[in-house]
Amino acid sequence: MGRGFQLLAGVAALCVLALLAARPLAAWYADDTGNLALAKNQAQAAAGRFVYGLSLEPRWALLHEDLGRAVLDSDPAAALREFRIAACGSPCTAEEGDALLRLGRTNEAISSYIAAKAVARLGQRAQDLANSGRDGEAIALEQALISRLHDSFLERAELASAYATLGNLQIQAGWKKPAQAPALRRNAIGALQQAATLAPYNERYLLLYAFAQLQWGDRAAARTTFERILRLHPHQRDAEAALAELDASPPKP
Repeated sequence: MGRGFQLLAGVAALCVLALLAARPLAAWYADDTGNLALAKNQAQAAAGRFVYGLSLEPRWALLHEDLGRAVLDSDPAAALREFRIAACGSPCTAEEGDALLRLGRTNEAISSYIAAKAVARLGQRAQDLANSGRDGEAIALEQALISRLHDSFLERAELASAYATLGNLQIQAGWKKPAQAPALRRNAIGALQQAATLAPYNERYLLLYAFAQLQWGDRAAARTTFERILRLHPHQRDAEAALAELDASPPKP
């Protein structure tokens, strides 16, 4: 009798444990399948899975964040609420910036990106605008970011990155708008010079600046910069090729 009771009690305990684990397991499965749908660009289906998961585990921050990502394009206000409920630190703060940007709340979005140390993420949002033909908005967004950053120890690298992104955006816009190209390219050279000055050992910024000068600006400044790159990075192929081009083609009168 005693052994039978113990067996019955063990089975009952297992049943209780299974019932307790069922909801978290189902919520985890809903989140997993929702992310698979999101990876296939099936945002509506993904949102449905995340909502179902939250009906089982309403406090799961992961589900709130994932739901925010699923509705970001269709309902940025709802996405903003979900990211704030999730409160997952820097990732959610950066995602709040994505939602605020879609809501037209640019200053708040920039504050979120800066707080999350996600300046490069804002650069990608600006590039997305440029890719959709909204070059003026992209440039204005990056300029607004630059106006909020400072040449300080903590923000210098981010400021250099922002200037480099701005220069790239201006160069891209110049190709699309021939009438405005000379002014855009002058501005791009200035922005890239700022990036190279703020981060004087960054090979990418130095190359961007040097090639911009080579194509549209001061060939002497381009040569000086390429030579500096080779002192920092001996045998850098792009710099060597550019100097060979400069030696082979004398400056136009």
